[in-house]
Amino acid sequence: MTEFLKSEDTRSPQTPARIFADMTGIQTSSSQFLLDPSLLDQQLKQMAIAAQHHPPKSRLRQRALAQLIGALQQSKKLVHPRRSQFQGFYDEIYAEAVQRLFVYLCEKIDAYQPHRGEVLQWVNFLLDRQFFIEASRDILPTLPKGIDPRRVICLTLEDLDRSNPSEVNPQLVPLPSQQVQQCLEEDPDGKFRATFVDRFPNANFQVLALKRLAGYSWQDLSLELGISIPTLSSFYQRCLTKFAPQLRAYLS
Repeated sequence: MTEFLKSEDTRSPQTPARIFADMTGIQTSSSQFLLDPSLLDQQLKQMAIAAQHHPPKSRLRQRALAQLIGALQQSKKLVHPRRSQFQGFYDEIYAEAVQRLFVYLCEKIDAYQPHRGEVLQWVNFLLDRQFFIEASRDILPTLPKGIDPRRVICLTLEDLDRSNPSEVNPQLVPLPSQQVQQCLEEDPDGKFRATFVDRFPNANFQVLALKRLAGYSWQDLSLELGISIPTLSSFYQRCLTKFAPQLRAYLS
């Protein structure tokens, strides 16, 4: 089984609703209305149709969409695809997938065809068959050929403290977090700062590694730096492989 390092996220996690609001300006609130479980499909359909009836980008459409998305959250009926897979990565992948679903609803609500099925059937199909797959491909690190991504386990620094680092892939496992942080900050040879994503000197290994240790998610870093998640994640994994011997030598 292949294992990759992921710094423990000590910050308050961003929920899909928070990220969605940051991206669209639409605030969702499930406390503004009551859902009747026995009438859920009917209520969701009414909300979707109401949104379709208002002009795109109008305040009334935004309000209807906020109500619809809030109701979907409150219902707790959104599907959780492949829950037993992507250990350690699942929550980040799922949050990203739900965010993409919400943005899609705001942009493509007119694609919903009430006569063909219920809203939950439609959104859960999109979440399962499209957005979860896309999010998993973007967030998972680049894996060696032949490795099944469903069998990847993501390690936290806390896991490393409890285990023998020599038992996992030494090329991908930094040493205890405080010592690693000191080494990254000192950057004795200047190599961490000098190694960066092409045309983005601010996206260097020192910055990325320190922010990952501080608990920043790939979504946070992607938004901050203006670089896609796959590019950042792949660059970071290559740097871990490249600099692992130097980190161990510094701490020996």
